[in-house]
Amino acid sequence: MDSLLEQVGGTPVVNRTVGEFYRAIGRHLTPYESCDHQKQQVRQAQFLNHAFSSQPEPVRSSRASFLARGLNPALFEALLEYVGARLIELGFSFQFSSHLVETAGDLYEHCEQDLFIAC
Repeated sequence: MDSLLEQVGGTPVVNRTVGEFYRAIGRHLTPYESCDHQKQQVRQAQFLNHAFSSQPEPVRSSRASFLARGLNPALFEALLEYVGARLIELGFSFQFSSHLVETAGDLYEHCEQDLFIAC
């Protein structure tokens, strides 16, 4: 069975979608407000690519926790909403799109809980 990453079209599709999101919101922000966006774009694309891959445990959770450390929670939540809607626009089913968003969101939430426990 193909991983979610392979089913969605691979890393290029995820990276392109994340890039579209940041171009869309960047039009409405000042350079000061968007100064962190390049780092967020790269980190969030890495996180989504990892979340949709078929890495076995404990590698999956460990790598996800590392990647989640640099994510802006508000931007990541907005990105997930965008990804869900964009996948439907690209012809994926609502169920598949929802499953991808839920998979990434659940993994991120698990990582956030680990970060809070570590503090």
